Amino acid sequence: MEEGLDYLKIIYSALIYSICSILIGYFILDLAPYAAILAALGAGIYAGHKSKAITGITHGLIAGIIGGIITGITSIYVKNIAGIPLSISVTNLIIPIISSVSPTSSLFSTTALVLIGLFFGAIGGLMGSIKKLRGVFLFLTLFLLFIIFGAVDNAAWNIMEPDWTWNISFSHVLTNPIDLFVAIMFAFIVTILAYVMSLF
Repeated sequence: MEEGLDYLKIIYSALIYSICSILIGYFILDLAPYAAILAALGAGIYAGHKSKAITGITHGLIAGIIGGIITGITSIYVKNIAGIPLSISVTNLIIPIISSVSPTSSLFSTTALVLIGLFFGAIGGLMGSIKKLRGVFLFLTLFLLFIIFGAVDNAAWNIMEPDWTWNISFSHVLTNPIDLFVAIMFAFIVTILAYVMSLF
């Protein structure tokens, strides 16, 4: 039986791509050039979750295109929201390819995001459809959530410091061995519990 497209999942995935590509680049400066790629992979994985391979790839591809168009066009007319810039930098490895495709500088951002979303969204969709990788994705998601929680906690403790930034908050967590160990153990234990509970 042929599996149909889940349009609601595609819309959610497109929003994940759009929002995460902006927030990753803003909050973690070291990952800014790769924010769109990481966001497209994550959105694709969500789009392909519990789907067949072809459907997962299609979901990720379409979500990447829609998310790229929305974010790219929005960034042309809206420069920032609540101080968070909507412009997204891309890695130097793909700038020559995008430059050869994009006809004008005003459409560079849109073209870049669409191409990144199309390619990496499709790859993420394929990865998300592979059942054996679901435990890995659950572990990574829990680990990242713990890192984000740690960064928010650091920001809250240092809110009165004038020179304290979100980048410092994330860097502090990512370079602290204790924080990393706790994040890994938390993600590992919850992942194991999820599998044990699914058996019953």
